[in-house]
Amino acid sequence: MANKINKHKFTDIDNRYGKDEYNFVLYVPEVTHNDWQMVDGKVLLNFKVNNPITKFVGFMIKKEPNKDMLFDDMCTSVWLLIDGERSIYEIARIQNPKTGDEFKEDLRRLIEFIKYISKQGWIRYKRVKKCEEI
Repeated sequence: MANKINKHKFTDIDNRYGKDEYNFVLYVPEVTHNDWQMVDGKVLLNFKVNNPITKFVGFMIKKEPNKDMLFDDMCTSVWLLIDGERSIYEIARIQNPKTGDEFKEDLRRLIEFIKYISKQGWIRYKRVKKCEEI
């Protein structure tokens, strides 16, 4: 047992930083979906319609088929805070006074939203911040 080999190859100091990469709130999101606009103070994401059937129906009724998503106030403010510099934790700290809820609840909702828009491919994670940077 005394000769146990360290699989992770971290020193004691580096091991603390190595754990940061598994802490989701330290991830720094960056917007990748660039086709969006502000409409009445809310973010509107625009999408191209590639389905030939939808395009044909749009042609038949003489209307351009469009597909878009309008965010609510909270999602809009989060979207605008995603700049490739702030971590998820920092965004949650900024959002917290706007909601008046408990910080843990705001963080939970924010993580769900970030995971959803990441799964859709609208953002990506640029890097992981270290705890000392926050």
